[in-house]
Amino acid sequence: VDTAIAVSCCSGQGGTGALAILAAGDRMELMPFAQVAVRLGGAMTVTFAIFLMGLLS
Repeated sequence: VDTAIAVSCCSGQGGTGALAILAAGDRMELMPFAQVAVRLGGAMTVTFAIFLMGLLS
C-alpha cells in the first residue's frame, strides 16, 4: 500500500499533489519518496513530450 501511495504522487500535480495524497492516506513519513517520484515522473514526461514533438514535426 505504501508503495502505491508513493508512486501515485507522480501524477498528483507536483509537490502540492504529493502532499495532499500523503495527507489523505496518513502517510506523511513517505514524503522523501514522494518527492523523488514527482521529480522522476516530471523528467520522464518532459523527455517523452520532446521525443513526440520530434516525431510529429
